[in-house]
Amino acid sequence: MSTMSTTSTHDKTTVDQEAHPSSIDLEKQPKNTGGDKFFESNAGDGTTVFDQYLTGIPLYLCFASCFISLFLIGLDQTIVITLLEDVGSKFNAYDKIGWIASGYMLTMAVFAQTWGKFSIIFGRKYSLLSAIILFEAGSLMCALANDMNVLIGGRILAGIGGGGIQTLVFIVGTEMVSIDKRSLAFAFFGVSFSISTIVGPLIGGGFTEHVTWRWCFYINLPLGAIAFTCLFLFFNPPLPKYTWKQKFGAIDYIGTFLLTSGLVIFLLALTFGGQEFAWNSGAVISCFVIGGSLLIIFCIWNFGFSDKQIIPLHIIKVWKVDFPVLTLFCVFFCFMSLIVFLSTYFQVVQGSGPLSTGIQFFPMIIALVISSISTGILIKKTRYIKPFAMFGAVIGAIGCGLMTLLEVDSNRGQKIGYLILPGASIGILLQTSIMSSQLEAPKIAGSTILTTALFNFARSLGGAIGADLAQAIFNSSVKNKLKQAIANHPSSFSGVSMSEITGALNRPDLLRSLPSETTQAILRAIMGAIRNVFYTATAVSCLTVVFVVCFSNRRVPAAEHVMKRAEDDTEKDKQEANEEANEEANGQEDQQEEDKPQQV
Repeated sequence: MSTMSTTSTHDKTTVDQEAHPSSIDLEKQPKNTGGDKFFESNAGDGTTVFDQYLTGIPLYLCFASCFISLFLIGLDQTIVITLLEDVGSKFNAYDKIGWIASGYMLTMAVFAQTWGKFSIIFGRKYSLLSAIILFEAGSLMCALANDMNVLIGGRILAGIGGGGIQTLVFIVGTEMVSIDKRSLAFAFFGVSFSISTIVGPLIGGGFTEHVTWRWCFYINLPLGAIAFTCLFLFFNPPLPKYTWKQKFGAIDYIGTFLLTSGLVIFLLALTFGGQEFAWNSGAVISCFVIGGSLLIIFCIWNFGFSDKQIIPLHIIKVWKVDFPVLTLFCVFFCFMSLIVFLSTYFQVVQGSGPLSTGIQFFPMIIALVISSISTGILIKKTRYIKPFAMFGAVIGAIGCGLMTLLEVDSNRGQKIGYLILPGASIGILLQTSIMSSQLEAPKIAGSTILTTALFNFARSLGGAIGADLAQAIFNSSVKNKLKQAIANHPSSFSGVSMSEITGALNRPDLLRSLPSETTQAILRAIMGAIRNVFYTATAVSCLTVVFVVCFSNRRVPAAEHVMKRAEDDTEKDKQEANEEANEEANGQEDQQEEDKPQQV
């Protein structure tokens, strides 16, 4: 009797500890079924992988909501390119227009990894809904802004939400379907984000020319509301099984502060170095030193002292995860460099309007869509990843190299042909990189989610640094090439003041009002500067080829292996439950026998 009571008390204590742990345990190892069966780590929040899968109408509605959300945050990266002049004139604040783009992209990059950790602590559903609310609130602030400071504040708020959306959509996509079906889902996510980034200038130009620039932000409100509603109603995964005290106790406040502040300050140096401030100015040097120091301190804290790591060391140690992450950093470094300065090439060098510029991106869009969807289908059919990634990396390097052949007077055939390969490369590498990293994610609980967050962190950081560094290279190059042109061909600039030349660079619409010979000389200088940006993109894309060679050779598991693991767990759990029930029943029978009066 005493033994039974002790066992019962012990079991109750164990159950209570499992239901209400003192802290969120990200180190708990999931069941290993052995053999050739593939299993992913659980979230680390008390739920299991198989609790999250969706089917039928909820799956399609949630997938569509994620697609829309990604489209909107991608659109917001580039839709502002064509409205900067109008907004600067409207608010008489040309000195601040750089913040309209950088304020959004900078915060989106900075908070991407933090949102991944929050999704484990607070749950994927409410983390994603919170990110959408922040994005919508920031968009509304921008649409209603009556001065530049409010507009910039709205862009920063939208960027924080956008960082959450881009990370959490891929995490939710990871949990909505099993890994054998995931390649096609990621293909459509990649199409959504990439196409919206490309067509942003087209849509922004249309609104700015024919309606008002405010509609560049109003457009987010109804579409975001639809996505929010569908996710709220139809995405109902199990909630994390922890108290609010445990949730807030699981946040690494010191690490979050060090990472975000360090990245913000460091990226500010890249954003404004060579533009508003000289590279050797005190402001830029201070930002590099302070930002870099904070990031070094973060690494020491995160990997050496923190027990709530934002970027877990056990993930960083897996080089087969690191190389896909580095690949995506390079891919989006090149992607944003090409998008921004192809727009400059079409609009400034060739004199195209916003609508015509958007149309000229169609070869890249079509190639991206076809390559992304076809690669998703092929991965699902063949279960291979690395061969497609190798192909995508090689054609990406070739495509960036072809971009350097563009001239002031390049014909339509050249422009169409040169844009196809980079578009196809991006469509292939986005999904192959994330699939490869997820296959090799450690089996420690929470690892798949944090690996996916790291992937999106690298992607957004690569895009932000790529755009900023490309702008810095362009600014430095165009000044040097103009000096060379003036020194070598002074007759081309006779009768034109330096202020007129500078004004033409800042206001492309004034460029063609200068004498024809001067205009052509300036265009050649601008084209040379753009070519230097493309040279940089080519070098980075060649680095991508090296990283892809180091990808894992592992294949995507077959459906029967993934599903068999779930069924085995279910059967095993049922068997264990039945055994426990039988033991309990036998114990009760034995106890009843003991309690019966002895009969003589």
